[in-house]
Amino acid sequence: MVVLSLLSFPFPTEGEGSSKIMSIGPVLPVVPALPVSFLVEMTNARSLLGEGDRPLGSDASDTRQGDPLVRRLLRMALLMALVGIPMWYFFRHLDREEELKRLNVGLQARTKELAAVNESLVAEVSERMRTEQSLEASRGDLRQLAAQLIRVQEEERQRIARDLHDDINQRLALLTIDVEALERQLSTAPTHTLRAVRAIEDRVIELSDDVRHLAHQLHPSILNDLGLSIALQRFVDDFTARTGVQGDFIDQDSLKIRDQQIATCLYRVAQESLMNVSRHAKAKQVRIELGRWQDGLRLMISDDGVGFDRDRQHDKRGRLGLLSMKERVALVGGMLDIESVEGQGTRVCAWVPLEQQG
Repeated sequence: MVVLSLLSFPFPTEGEGSSKIMSIGPVLPVVPALPVSFLVEMTNARSLLGEGDRPLGSDASDTRQGDPLVRRLLRMALLMALVGIPMWYFFRHLDREEELKRLNVGLQARTKELAAVNESLVAEVSERMRTEQSLEASRGDLRQLAAQLIRVQEEERQRIARDLHDDINQRLALLTIDVEALERQLSTAPTHTLRAVRAIEDRVIELSDDVRHLAHQLHPSILNDLGLSIALQRFVDDFTARTGVQGDFIDQDSLKIRDQQIATCLYRVAQESLMNVSRHAKAKQVRIELGRWQDGLRLMISDDGVGFDRDRQHDKRGRLGLLSMKERVALVGGMLDIESVEGQGTRVCAWVPLEQQG
């Protein structure tokens, strides 16, 4: 802003002493769209402008009349204003260009930094995606391997069970017949001899029963012949007879499971669960339920035993059994849930989708 101010400047007058120019203003603002104007305050208008009828405070830019010094000053002020405005525009524009250049340099540097960071992020995300894909491929391979191992295991169990039933058990049956024949031939033998022969016969029969039970544990032929429901009922009855734990089996819907893989899976879950009950639960009663649930088939085994804390379970065989059950159920597209509270028993729930039956 350019200011022109004259204070207490004496001017000679014709009759009345001296006059003063109190101020020449307002000021010359170098701002676009504002007029250049000088308001003049004076004590003697005639001395300033050369005539007494011009109003005070009028536009003093008219320099055709009045004091020559004032006219020169006014011309200089007008000239400075006319020169200053374009210079102000020039320097202002120059400053803006310099500021834009600085901003552009800073923006380019920041852009390079962001590009480097973005490139690093892209590389990191790509690496993580490759790692996840590799892990997923490894999980798929492990699932396929587990499925293959379970199939091989079931096939081997079936083969051993068939050998035990068709070979070993048949030979034991023939041995029992031979012992019975020997007992008849020794009917006139001393009593202690007959007693010894009968003891041998009893042990052979007991051994035959054990082999039959072992073959049934390995692979129950009844599962293939009569289905899951009847196989579970027979297994629960045998469990009660052998352990003394009261077992109750409830088939809610009497479903015929066509998919042998699903039937074998649920049978193995029941088998492992009841084995854990007999070894660890100290239960008096166990309940096995089979039925439809949420578009699928659910097998639930619950007991009134001592329960356990899964986080503090130290039995390696028990941990492997739980993992085996989970893996079996997962391979047929199902889910396994185990709930147990110390002192309140355990509940094992296996669910498989019925769509898996095909």
